[in-house]
Amino acid sequence: MLVDICGVDQESSESLLSIGTRASRDLALWNIKQSQLQFSLSVSHPVDFAVISTALRAVLCGGADAGVITVISLIDGSIQHTFTADEYRGMADLAVSADRIFVATPAAEVRVISASQGVVVCNLHDPGGPSVPTKLLLRSLGVEQQLVVGYRHGLINVFDVDAGTLVCSLPGHSGRINSLHELPSRQLISASENQQAIIWNYPQEHESAGVTSSEMWWTKSRRRCVEGSESVLGGDDFDASVNRHANCYTLDSSQCLLYAGFSAGFILVFSLETGQFYLILSLH
Repeated sequence: MLVDICGVDQESSESLLSIGTRASRDLALWNIKQSQLQFSLSVSHPVDFAVISTALRAVLCGGADAGVITVISLIDGSIQHTFTADEYRGMADLAVSADRIFVATPAAEVRVISASQGVVVCNLHDPGGPSVPTKLLLRSLGVEQQLVVGYRHGLINVFDVDAGTLVCSLPGHSGRINSLHELPSRQLISASENQQAIIWNYPQEHESAGVTSSEMWWTKSRRRCVEGSESVLGGDDFDASVNRHANCYTLDSSQCLLYAGFSAGFILVFSLETGQFYLILSLH
């Protein structure tokens, strides 16, 4: 796992954090410009998640099997805090703000921890009933901070971080949410296991308009892009026998591209401007 630590300090743009395999349990911080190792260490648990905190100048490493969150300084590699709880076992994601750590637990809640005090300050639940969170995204809207939570059954909830209240719900997916990103345009893009991606248009600060969306998705036989009420079909058909389960996504905001990785071993590249895919990457 490679983690960009840009924004932590003046020299962070020249540094890269590398995390080894789950078995090795090691981390290393590299100075890319000088090709030097700044520090390395081993942690007591496998690392499934790594989140950078610019406020803490640290990396938070989560171990799902062990139920452990370790806060490691990016300045000298020292361990600052360790949070352990049975409720964290099976955690699906982590997010961090200036003084709060958000843990997506399998107990149908997002647990909120004070990073400075090390205590749980609240739990965020889906008001509609027990829902298991699978993906977290922290975003700012003016002075307000929001936590976007994607769930196993496809719902997305947006919470006010300070008040701990639900701002809005975004229905539209029918499969596990496995990707949440914010675009430079302040739009939110979500993707799920039902092979669907949705771009959500958030109202800007002080605007009263509701959230609108445009959708992109693909099937075993053909792809379709929907912008409002306009549908466009096109392109070559795919082999219907291919396993088309998309299990990971990543975003290139500078190029307005969405990359979808599939279990069959190939990657589809989508344009965020049109919703259509135009490139397949495969080693087979």
